[in-house]
Amino acid sequence: MSKILEIAGEALEQMPPETRFRPEDEEVIARHRETLLSWTPELVQAFYDTLFAHPPTKAVFREGERPDREKTLEGWWQRTVEGPLDETYFAWMAKVGLVHVVRQVENPMMLAMTSFVARFVERKAHEAKLSDADPLSEAFYRLSMTVGAVITHGYDRHQAMALYNVAGMEPALLERLTAEEARALLEALRKEG
Repeated sequence: MSKILEIAGEALEQMPPETRFRPEDEEVIARHRETLLSWTPELVQAFYDTLFAHPPTKAVFREGERPDREKTLEGWWQRTVEGPLDETYFAWMAKVGLVHVVRQVENPMMLAMTSFVARFVERKAHEAKLSDADPLSEAFYRLSMTVGAVITHGYDRHQAMALYNVAGMEPALLERLTAEEARALLEALRKEG
């Protein structure tokens, strides 16, 4: 667990403080716990309808597994809404990065769906005419950015660790070689105009 905590911590440290999830965001979520939980069926339905309507995201799933994945999302939503949204929670999100490597969930897919959740909360909060719909929406926006950053960082770190385990390539060497190759690719693109 210490490695996963480290990965989550690295991601959080890289985010400017005003962009990441804050204690006051957790407080506004807690104030709306019951309302947020009441939205669970609609969120789960809309989330998976969106994924299954798009061929690249639908391809991630095996035949007949949607009910199990829906239960996973319900569990995530309940844990997210009920809290605490602490280092253990964000370590869990870093672990999701590893699950995404295994399942071949690409980062654009995941980032789009973290945005989907934030937008869902924003829409529902305004439809419900919650007095603090804007702070709740902002809390979920920061949460989605933080979760996305942690999962993405976990994905990248786990992919590098897997490469090291398979090929013996140190992550620092991989980063240096990747940067060198990226520089060459960027130079070629600049020459193209």
